[in-house]
Amino acid sequence: MADDDPLVAVSDGKDGIYIAVHAQPGARKPQLRGLHGDALKIAISEAAQEGKANKAIVAAVAKGLGVTKSDVELTSGQTSRQKRVLVRGDQATLRQALRNWFANS
Repeated sequence: MADDDPLVAVSDGKDGIYIAVHAQPGARKPQLRGLHGDALKIAISEAAQEGKANKAIVAAVAKGLGVTKSDVELTSGQTSRQKRVLVRGDQATLRQALRNWFANS
């Protein structure tokens, strides 16, 4: 993943950054798995039913970026693998946290 730039998945928002996510539910091991097109590919162990996968995506993004779950909001893609999340906070700090998460996964 060293040659990939995770910031292709990011756009600026008024209160933070938006991140495009490609969810991979039902994975054996939850983890950031690189890029899927222009989106972060995040594997989660929860199934895509009753919002469990969406909650797991929010938790994974929060943990990966070192923010609270309340700072992460799923803004689109509730019933799709293609999702968009808003992460509230300082844009530069969040971008650096994303680079670090990506480099260490």
